[in-house]
Amino acid sequence: MLLNPGAVLSGRYEIIEKIGSGGMAVVYRGKDHKLDRYVTIKVLREEYIGDEDFIARFRTEACSAARLSHPNIVRVYDVGEDGEINFIVMEYIHGDTLKKAIKEKAPFDSRSTINVGIQIASALSQAHKSHIVHRDIKPQNILVGTDGVVKVTDFGIARAATASTMTTTANAAGSVHYFSPEQARGGYVDEKSDIYSLGITMFEMITGVLPFQGNNSVSIALKHINDELPNIRQYNPNCSPSLEGIIKKATMKKADERYATIDQLLADLIRARTDTGGGSKKQQDADGNGAKAAAAAGAAGVRMSKRAEAAAQLRAAQEHAEGEKRAQAQHTKETNQEDLDYIRSHKQKKTAEGIRKAEEDHQGKMPRISKEDDYEREYVEAEPVRVSKRPKKKRRNPRLEEDFDNEQDRKAERKVIIAAVITALILIGLITVVGMKALSGGGFGGFVSEEKDIEIPEFIGLTYEEAEKSAKLLGIELVQEGEDYNNYYDEGYIFYQSVREGAMVAKNAKIGVKVSLGLTSEDMPDLVGKTEKEATEKIVSLVGISPKLEYVFDEEAEVEEVVEQEPKKGTKINANSKITLKISKGKEGGNVVVPNVVNSTEAQARRDLEAVGLIVGSVSQAESDRVEKGKVITQTIAANREVPSGSVVNLVISSGAKEIAQPPAPPTDTAPSHTASSGTKYFTVNVPMGSDGSIYVKVVKSDESGTYSVIDEYKDASEFPYSVAVTGTGSGTVTCYVDNVEQWSQSVNFSE
Repeated sequence: MLLNPGAVLSGRYEIIEKIGSGGMAVVYRGKDHKLDRYVTIKVLREEYIGDEDFIARFRTEACSAARLSHPNIVRVYDVGEDGEINFIVMEYIHGDTLKKAIKEKAPFDSRSTINVGIQIASALSQAHKSHIVHRDIKPQNILVGTDGVVKVTDFGIARAATASTMTTTANAAGSVHYFSPEQARGGYVDEKSDIYSLGITMFEMITGVLPFQGNNSVSIALKHINDELPNIRQYNPNCSPSLEGIIKKATMKKADERYATIDQLLADLIRARTDTGGGSKKQQDADGNGAKAAAAAGAAGVRMSKRAEAAAQLRAAQEHAEGEKRAQAQHTKETNQEDLDYIRSHKQKKTAEGIRKAEEDHQGKMPRISKEDDYEREYVEAEPVRVSKRPKKKRRNPRLEEDFDNEQDRKAERKVIIAAVITALILIGLITVVGMKALSGGGFGGFVSEEKDIEIPEFIGLTYEEAEKSAKLLGIELVQEGEDYNNYYDEGYIFYQSVREGAMVAKNAKIGVKVSLGLTSEDMPDLVGKTEKEATEKIVSLVGISPKLEYVFDEEAEVEEVVEQEPKKGTKINANSKITLKISKGKEGGNVVVPNVVNSTEAQARRDLEAVGLIVGSVSQAESDRVEKGKVITQTIAANREVPSGSVVNLVISSGAKEIAQPPAPPTDTAPSHTASSGTKYFTVNVPMGSDGSIYVKVVKSDESGTYSVIDEYKDASEFPYSVAVTGTGSGTVTCYVDNVEQWSQSVNFSE
């Protein structure tokens, strides 16, 4: 339902202007006259007016979302109705959507992607603690303020839409790109679905492209279920290993292989922010060991503590040793008692059959005993012959007499010795395991000290007061070792701890920490005259954030040259500073003719486009069996078209032909097939009725060479209608989407 500026809802909220629209609502900027503040007003579309179940569910979920209070969540102020108009009043954000930022600036660098991901994950953590699942995390529902703060909107609203509207509204066309596999299947949805959608959003930020594309929502949903996530590095080789592992872990197909909670994802993002080059040690371990168990890059999960793991190993070793000992003792008892009785009594005689068997076995020779054997002496020493009261008469010793059965005696003694050796080895091994575990910091209740039983948590990112309270509860002491300025943590927050997270320490151990005095300040450099890339990289290297870029016309400056900066040279800046660079688009009003860069290398295409004052935007890759690898397949603005200087042209580069099995050779009498010819067709894109402001347009071409985006950009409503040139091969279709809603689809024969 469209409202005119000046309309007042509930006698309080004045409509000022329309600022957007979606599948469920039309969005306005308004003013709350009661509290004298600007607000965002979402008015539900007319098609939902008669659905009482949806309206009731919508109000319930919106009220739940209104209870959320977090710096990265758009506040819901009010939910009401005025006649047949149902509306929501929300916090007004000065900025734009993350989707628009991706279209204009992606691919982002690793640090920027991580910073945005941390803020989104922090918002989701707060919602999940309140048992609210967003269900529709996507860049279109994430706002980036002019102050750089990221805020997530539409909490709880997606849940209301899911039951009866999500599959039928135009909003699904945009949401399906970020759906989790369980959402695509229509299965059970929980917090892990938000984790998956956040992973896809970070993939789009770091690469500038969506991982799964298709001709319709069904084909995209099937790819979420069946296809592996594309290799991030083929789109952005500079992506840090830690961020790559986090995205892979978050987007696993099976929900139980993803992060168990959003807090674990958030913790890994915070660690990765301090090591965007190589990833944290914990993340590397997760990417290695975790991948073997869960096909994912490593990551925090449910695990057994070192003490519990060591205790379990000890119990298993003890049970094994006791079982071996009982079996051996029983065997020794059963086997040797009879032999020992025989040795001591010497009353059993050798039978003739036994003698013959011994002669046959040994060919008439008695068993040979090595001179090294000292069994006889051992027995004599173990049971010495007592001194006779009659020294002249030698005491009789059966073991030294000729008719003593030496072979049977030795067998019995060997068994006793073997049993003793096995028992000794088991005991030695058990003692060794206990000793090694004790030295490595493990704990064995009852065997070693009970003091080494505290696992250190992570204190980095907490205030000193919060960390001190946690330490006291654990039974350890926190010691402040010093204070210093830091690039990433505000004043009062811990940025260093002397003992790493997860280490086991004794009770009452002292852990050193360092507290930030505030963000490190740097002098703003002189960037005027630098290129956009040089200036951006300089700011990121100094304070870790990307500046806001504004494109302006300038008759004297070259295209992509910095013409103005804010703040000025020498001003102190840090990670919280608002930094704006104005980039030249060339001479105002000057039109240029777009050159044809199809089949050119990427480097040559850049030179040709920039030479006439055009800007190269996103560069993506696609398979093609008609265009050589490394060369341009399509350009988003058709060749020979006259456009304003400074216009952005996106490129699609061939990654080579898809490898497929060669078909069998046709029979010799088969006539050769004719190769389809190429051609260019022109289509008109019209603005939807009642639309104004910035409008997202996407034109997709499908022909014999594949499916590609011909137009993928934002257009001002004043530029409509305009003509689009589409070059293709053979027969195919051309489909136009405006704000992710299909407007038309036409079949075409490019050969005609």
